[in-house]
Amino acid sequence: MNKLEQLKLKWRNKMSTRIKDQENKWGRAVIAAKLSAIAYKSEKAAVADCKKLGFPWAKLISKDGAEVLVAKDRNDLWFAFRGTEPSKLNDVMADLNVIKGAAMAGGKVHSGFQKEVNDLWMDVLAEIEHNNQLKVKKDVYFTGHSLGAAMATISATRYKPEELFTFGSPRVGGAKFIKNITCKHYRFMNNNDIVCRIPPAWLGFRHHGEMIYFNSEGIHQAKPTWKDLFKGILNSWKRWKFFDGIVDHGMPNYVRALNKLKKAK
Repeated sequence: MNKLEQLKLKWRNKMSTRIKDQENKWGRAVIAAKLSAIAYKSEKAAVADCKKLGFPWAKLISKDGAEVLVAKDRNDLWFAFRGTEPSKLNDVMADLNVIKGAAMAGGKVHSGFQKEVNDLWMDVLAEIEHNNQLKVKKDVYFTGHSLGAAMATISATRYKPEELFTFGSPRVGGAKFIKNITCKHYRFMNNNDIVCRIPPAWLGFRHHGEMIYFNSEGIHQAKPTWKDLFKGILNSWKRWKFFDGIVDHGMPNYVRALNKLKKAK
């Protein structure tokens, strides 16, 4: 077998594995988590990593500091919205703008998160409309981490994807707003992830979706318990990490936990 044939075989095996992953929600969740992590990288690195993941075409759209990774293959079209970069003032201002404004689909939504979506939406919509013109349309998926999770959630009220996967998502809007999300939504929460607890519910913000919780050991369990939350804090202190809520928010934690969960299923 020559080198070209070896490369073709390697590519077919990679595509076969990813197609198999697409057949169940845990496999799709792993893909979503990996794309959400890749979205933080530069366009060159992101495109290279997408190819390794089995997506031959990818690009990073950036407008006024807001960014979304678009990745597609023969069957699927993914939008992975980038989360908060603490070094970028635009992201910080978006997070801090907790005033609720009118959402396009109805209800009240976090104004800062909505502005980030507005900056990108015409480009996102152009990709979706192009897909809709194809003879065989690709399945559309939205995903994101942190601020990106909020952006993906808002986007799902403007266009219904096949599924929505969010990681470490803050609360996004009011009770009326979240009723606009009609697709299947898997919302992942890692132990003491502090971002999942803001903005506070007493300001009228609500979560949406089926919560999938990872405990202090990175193992899936039905729901959080005070015992496990406290255990997570103690485990973090033992490693001399005193801000457990911030540590637990890291996207690599979600990728590791999901890989573990996928193997167990």
